[in-house]
Amino acid sequence: MNVTSGGAYVPQPFAPLYSAAKAALHSYTMKLRHALQATPCRVVELIPPAVATALAGPGRNHGADPEEFCDTVFPLLDGSLPEVGYGPTAQPAFTDRLASGHRSFEAASTRFRVPLYRPDGTVGSVET
Repeated sequence: MNVTSGGAYVPQPFAPLYSAAKAALHSYTMKLRHALQATPCRVVELIPPAVATALAGPGRNHGADPEEFCDTVFPLLDGSLPEVGYGPTAQPAFTDRLASGHRSFEAASTRFRVPLYRPDGTVGSVET
């Protein structure tokens, strides 16, 4: 499981490096999921919105309640879903954008043959 953020998709002007790092992790997660598709390994991207932690500094807790967030997303991290969002990152406007990104990735992923991991741990071509 990789933890990105809504900032991976909507860059946050107050946190440009954070947003760029999360966008890079999202891209890597998509590629890793593709490379491991023929194995039993499942790659899940957790996409939280702002969660009310102390990360913002003293007295600046904003965002989703941590207990509600965990209670909602933890049962969904079993590998059956490629991405798990919460609140704004689980709304149709956001998930539709994810689906569009998946379609674009799938169309582009067949442009060049690349080795994929096989269930036995070896690397080779896997027909998709």
